[in-house]
Amino acid sequence: MSCINVFTPRRVSVNLSTAEITKAIETSEGILLLSDLPKAPISEIRDALDGLAKRPDITARLNNAYTKNLVYKDSFAAGRGGPTVDMKRVLDLSPERIEEIHKNDPELSNLQEGSLGETILYWESLRTNVAPKLVRALADAVGCEDVVKDAAFNYRMVDYYERNQASLESVVAPRCGDHRDFGSLTLIFPSDAGFQVYVDGEWKDLPVSEDGTAILLFGWCTQIRSNGRIPALLHRVNDADGVTRRTSAVLFCAPKLVDTPLEPQIRDGEDRIYCSGIKAGQLRGKMARKWGKREGTLNEEGMILEEQEILATNMRSQDDVVIMTMMRGSIVSTK
Repeated sequence: MSCINVFTPRRVSVNLSTAEITKAIETSEGILLLSDLPKAPISEIRDALDGLAKRPDITARLNNAYTKNLVYKDSFAAGRGGPTVDMKRVLDLSPERIEEIHKNDPELSNLQEGSLGETILYWESLRTNVAPKLVRALADAVGCEDVVKDAAFNYRMVDYYERNQASLESVVAPRCGDHRDFGSLTLIFPSDAGFQVYVDGEWKDLPVSEDGTAILLFGWCTQIRSNGRIPALLHRVNDADGVTRRTSAVLFCAPKLVDTPLEPQIRDGEDRIYCSGIKAGQLRGKMARKWGKREGTLNEEGMILEEQEILATNMRSQDDVVIMTMMRGSIVSTK
């Protein structure tokens, strides 16, 4: 579906009071532009990812040192690309991952020097100085203290590097396919144009963000907890005219604990949309293969299980998982 219009979300300063940000979230329709933030270290992220791309021995050690999920991934470079696999290079870190990597491979601690070290310092500052206010505001908007009690953060660095024009798979592959995020909130600092949202029945471009401004989105956990009042917006990344390389810094906030409830908060006069009793770990586990397939990270067993599930249930996307698992009535269009 082609993108024909530009959509400009409401702009909100991070320097507003928590109560004012809460009000903005309640009336956001699922997306805000958050301004007056520290400038994201885009150049440092590019330098770090360029260095890692040249050292497959180091990226293999990173992934071996943290075995719950892949830390570094580039499916096309690994020979696992395809016409439906996102073409991008990703480094996923978090406080837990960094601690585990240092524990299991102490020699990798020198990665916290140079460009990557500067980037990690930025993430830690954002997590401790900015994120708590946003999480508090979101919890107040939803009416759920579990948003604050279980708020884990992941630091994602994404490089949409230049396509190989000699490879058909490279030319046709998506950059980041259509999806809604899983968690509570997502803060995205893009270097260039290309971010699109599905609004009013069509794909629309977001304007290029200036330094210190980020896209604030909400995930399925928030849509479910808010009983649909705060939607998880469908979004994607496409190539933009004149942009051969695009880099993003992304802060995810989501429940970490398996037993954290995703209990819909029903306000007076509302009908219940989502089922009661579902835990965050249940939903995350059912979604995991969907985003693994989109990012080209499923192993052979995972691919077999995914194909079997599709045949048995027709659940092809993360949205399908939510509709099959939690919804009493559909308010979400999966196009």
